[in-house]
Amino acid sequence: MEQTTYSTEEILELVKECGTGNEKALQKFFDHYSQDIYNFPIRVFHLTEDDASDYYIYAFERLKSGKRFKSFVGKSSFKTWFFSVLRNLLIDWQRTKREVKTQTVSKVNKEGKEYSTIEDEPDKRADALAHALDVSDQFQSVLSTIKMENRIVFKLSFVYYLHLDPEEILYIAEKTTRPEEEIRSEILSLREELSNREEENLKMEDKITSLYLNILDLKEQKKQKAQGDSVEAQYYKERLDHALAKKYEQRKKLIEKKQKGHFLVRTPYREIARILGISEGGVSVTLLRVLEKIQKKMHSVAGES
Repeated sequence: MEQTTYSTEEILELVKECGTGNEKALQKFFDHYSQDIYNFPIRVFHLTEDDASDYYIYAFERLKSGKRFKSFVGKSSFKTWFFSVLRNLLIDWQRTKREVKTQTVSKVNKEGKEYSTIEDEPDKRADALAHALDVSDQFQSVLSTIKMENRIVFKLSFVYYLHLDPEEILYIAEKTTRPEEEIRSEILSLREELSNREEENLKMEDKITSLYLNILDLKEQKKQKAQGDSVEAQYYKERLDHALAKKYEQRKKLIEKKQKGHFLVRTPYREIARILGISEGGVSVTLLRVLEKIQKKMHSVAGES
């Protein structure tokens, strides 16, 4: 049966309805994305079809209520957000599988909470998410204080992640004496082109996750096979320590690249210059100034909080 094709706007509306728990919307969503969910662990982590089937059931059970869809607020593309959700679900599913097969050796922190991660540190994702949301709100607040013409250059530079407001679209239309609809169409086309770059970035993100899972697996093997003073145990210990060191180093390098912004999708200056009718040099200088202002204001806001 041929799959129904939805526009970006229809997908966003469908996701919004899913967030309310609308059963018909959820059914439509799973009809449309079920193959993507099933293929995700095969394509990204090269798991077997049997594992993919188990993962699909696990993911479906956690998505079917629609509650997770409420966390999508449109600050990134839906595909980026959804792949991130699938990736996190895969990590959770792998942990669940491991807990069923073996008794995990957990540690207890000073607050009495158990934890077990590859760095042997408590899982701070919830705190990190709360902090990220605070920073995001601060960033949006600071960005709104930037002069409109400069803010537009900044938003176009990161248009894959940021949306232009109606008044910003109107400003471009008036400045370039072109219809607003033409501007919207150009920006939509540009965002679609940039999505190909985001696919590459997602592969790098997935590689980080894959390395994370590999490290967890190697540590589990070490617990099982590298205990004691036997020749065999020492052999496994040496081999697994070497493999772990290599995986840690690979993961570290990718995370460093990510932290430096190498995984960000940025619009080429020539495209921004074309849309705004200004020089590429003007784009470069304006963007540099805006970045400096945002950094200063963010530091100022952080100092006040």
